[in-house]
Amino acid sequence: MWIWEHQIEALRKRFTLFIPDLIGHGRSEKPRIAYTPMTYLTWLEGFLNAVGIERADFVGNSMGCGLILATAIRSPERVGRLVLISGFPAQVLNRRGGSHLRRFLRLRMGFLFSLAYHLLGRRTLRTILRGIVCDPDQITPAVTERAYRLQKDYGKAWPLWSSLCQLHEWEQHYAPHIGQVSAPTLVLWGQNDGFFPPAVGEELHRSIPGSRFAVIPHAGHLPMWEQPDLVNRLILDFLTS
Repeated sequence: MWIWEHQIEALRKRFTLFIPDLIGHGRSEKPRIAYTPMTYLTWLEGFLNAVGIERADFVGNSMGCGLILATAIRSPERVGRLVLISGFPAQVLNRRGGSHLRRFLRLRMGFLFSLAYHLLGRRTLRTILRGIVCDPDQITPAVTERAYRLQKDYGKAWPLWSSLCQLHEWEQHYAPHIGQVSAPTLVLWGQNDGFFPPAVGEELHRSIPGSRFAVIPHAGHLPMWEQPDLVNRLILDFLTS
């Protein structure tokens, strides 16, 4: 819920912004249900209807890219333009950074996943955060403490675990149709993304007809948080061109 903090001031001058926490994440409700792609799609459709939006431009990061890509595939009439930041490729678990997730899923280690989540301490969380950015010095004690408090106060393991277990639905029903996305699309990728390396972004870019692609130097998996001035300029140029 903090990763878009550097976009608000820059983008709200030109656009009306909605930055919701997805169902199961942040401060949103976390019912114990199956978190399938359709769960997220239904939630997003309900959110758009509730606030009276028929059509919108979408910006997503990582798993959020999967949601807006699925929306563009399922309901193209509701999508204006797409900005995809560091996600969401086909064969997610076969990409770099997926080995531990594959092991958890193969062994059906949901209990251990939940236990590890609830026992996650500040030091381990800081290590995780430093692993997804380029410059580890950006993960200050204040940043770590904020993320830790949010995780302890609002986080739950089940939505994350269930989402991982339902990735086959993404691979089967949505990933094969990425090439059908007709919305103008900008793909942005951190040069030093250790979770999904830039080659994954280039592949995603080639899969979407007419899309644009830009690599963000000195950035990992959260380029909009690490290099906000450049990312904001690219987003604004794309959405206003």
